[in-house]
Amino acid sequence: MRRSNEIEESRLGDELRSFEKDALRLQEIVDKIDDYIRSNKEREMEQIESRLISNAGMIKEDEAKIERLKPEIDLLKKQVDDSERQKTKIQNNLDLIKLERRVNELTDEVAKMVDKRGLMGAEEAEMRCSKAKAKYNEYKENKTRTEGRKQGLDEQKRMLRRKLKEPEYHDVEERHRVKMIEHETTQIVVHDLDKYYDALDKALLRYHGMKINDINKIIRELWTLTYKGEDITNIQITSDQDSGGRATRSYNYRIVMSKGNTQMDMRGRCSAGQRVLASIVIRLALAETFCLNCGVMALDEPTTNLDYENKRGLAIALAQIIASRAAQSNFQLVVITHDEDFVSMMKQELSSQTGFNMPERYYQVSREQGHDGRFYSKIHAIDWDEL
Repeated sequence: MRRSNEIEESRLGDELRSFEKDALRLQEIVDKIDDYIRSNKEREMEQIESRLISNAGMIKEDEAKIERLKPEIDLLKKQVDDSERQKTKIQNNLDLIKLERRVNELTDEVAKMVDKRGLMGAEEAEMRCSKAKAKYNEYKENKTRTEGRKQGLDEQKRMLRRKLKEPEYHDVEERHRVKMIEHETTQIVVHDLDKYYDALDKALLRYHGMKINDINKIIRELWTLTYKGEDITNIQITSDQDSGGRATRSYNYRIVMSKGNTQMDMRGRCSAGQRVLASIVIRLALAETFCLNCGVMALDEPTTNLDYENKRGLAIALAQIIASRAAQSNFQLVVITHDEDFVSMMKQELSSQTGFNMPERYYQVSREQGHDGRFYSKIHAIDWDEL
């Protein structure tokens, strides 16, 4: 706030200095006008105007005199027969000629005076004087307005100074300095967070790629082990990243199957059994990849829509998983199925594995009618040897 007031005060000071320069130029013009007024040109012009007025009066008097002489001339004409009258007439004529000459002389003198006045630049001086007076009046009005604005600005300046002394602006410079430090620190933190975010984002992208590769590796091994058909060599998960900002990044996952070097989406191109087997294989791969020391793995009707060969491949894969997890104390595989052939396959494949103890029994759930006529589910523990 104080900085903005200082800027405003500086701007008002510049305007004030500009107005003072205008006032100085106005004062110079006024001094020139005063010099012109004090010069003798104005007095000479007044003398010439006085002489013109005097000559005009003389001309009027002569004209009046001529008018007065006309009756006398008429009278002399009547006395033409009289020599004295003739003499008087001649004398009057001579006087008239003299008067006419005098009139011509005065007319020439008046013309010379007018020419002399024009050479002296009186009209131009009057015009310049009128313009100078008009400009003087204009500058005077501007000066009055400027003084009024200056008074308003001075009052505003005093008000701002009083405002700066209020408690609200106490230690404003120190508070501004602290806030600027906080602002700069926040900008540095934001910049560092952007770098950390970019580094984390790149690390997540690398981690995502590594995990996808690990998942596809396990999927490939399990698929080769379980699927016995020849139309699909391998399946894998692919991901496409949606275009968008960092906060809205997402991935579209899809399952593709390959035969040789040709890949295509499994959706709509595979049988129900292939879909079931692919689902089980992918879930097993996800569990192996992301579930470190996974304790429980449950499969509900895993052989649905599978033919005999694929059932056997699934049994082999599950047997290998059980054998590899035998050392894990909390590992337990729960298979829920109605397929007794698949259970027999599991027994056969588990018996062929080494390095772990065979499960002692499996559990069979049946539906039996109780004494009250209702049906209840009953769980029987059955030894493997009875299968």
